[in-house]
Amino acid sequence: METADAGADGVMLPMRIYSPAASSDPRAAVVIVEGYPDAGFAERLGCRFMDMEWSISLAQLIAASGLAAITYSNRSPAADAVALINHLGSPGVRLAVWSTSGHAPVAMAALEHATCGVLTNPIVGETMGTKPLYLVRSGRDETPGLNAALDRFVGDAIAANRPLTLLNHPEAPHSFELNHDSALTRSVLRQALAFLRFHLGVEMH
Repeated sequence: METADAGADGVMLPMRIYSPAASSDPRAAVVIVEGYPDAGFAERLGCRFMDMEWSISLAQLIAASGLAAITYSNRSPAADAVALINHLGSPGVRLAVWSTSGHAPVAMAALEHATCGVLTNPIVGETMGTKPLYLVRSGRDETPGLNAALDRFVGDAIAANRPLTLLNHPEAPHSFELNHDSALTRSVLRQALAFLRFHLGVEMH
């Protein structure tokens, strides 16, 4: 279902909701976080982030697992992500974030306003946060310096006793969801979805 929500500046932005089966909990949802301004994203890649097949397929997968999934457009990535989560997170509604690669810094900022998050091969800074986090690390990631930074981040998070779940996918490339069709890839994604359901309090029936 396509609708709209106010961005951080109060001007409406497109939003798409992928609903789970009727028997699932409607009070739990996963926001697929965009880390770049949509105008520049579309100019470089030819479509909005929410219209990419990766975004659509991931949202459909999340909905099939029993959770609502939300994609959206933005103008100011971090401010709009936080505004969306704060607007959707009314009393009784539990929200998670899912993000990947260069979108992750915005997702980390948004995560502090959510319940938990999933990051796959994220570009990380020094901010660890305090919310439960499921991290996927691809052992054959091609992005220069990404795994070295991620390894430091993980070490620091463990030293600080943060709520972190790490899944190392040793043979996978950066975009393993697209380019590494294997039983292990499917297991990694199933575990990520189980992590979200657990922390959002949603049981599969």
